[in-house]
Amino acid sequence: MCGGQATGIDDPELIELLSYWQSLRVDGRLPARRALDPAALPAEIVPHLFMYDVEREPLDYRMRLAGSMLCATVGFEMRGKTFDEIHPPDRAAEIRREFDTVVHSGQPHYAKRSAQWLPDGLLHYRRLLLPFADDGMTVDSLGGASLFDLPDRPLF
Repeated sequence: MCGGQATGIDDPELIELLSYWQSLRVDGRLPARRALDPAALPAEIVPHLFMYDVEREPLDYRMRLAGSMLCATVGFEMRGKTFDEIHPPDRAAEIRREFDTVVHSGQPHYAKRSAQWLPDGLLHYRRLLLPFADDGMTVDSLGGASLFDLPDRPLF
């Protein structure tokens, strides 16, 4: 299930992350990646953070930062990998459309999904995807957090 844009967020941690991102905006411009300070966020969400570099022509995404909880959940180191190396082919097109929409619109996106491809089997997760732009307008990074419902491990 996809919530579209950044509506319907019910996780306090993701609400706080969205509020923090909004506080980084100046005069309606998108925040630069360098403005993000993980120390300003609750320590509990940091292991769930991610950051992708946006590559142009063709439009693609490369993982710059992947929190320790994300890597542990998916079962491999994600840093340096491309979008297609991270996402399974049967889900990649749908997820890529969401990434592309954020790049083109400059608007955050929230989604609730199921991940059947993970080592722990079917897991549900919530993801907040946030645009960043060094020039304040052209999205060059996508960041955010993914929170997984893990049966044997609490999220926080």
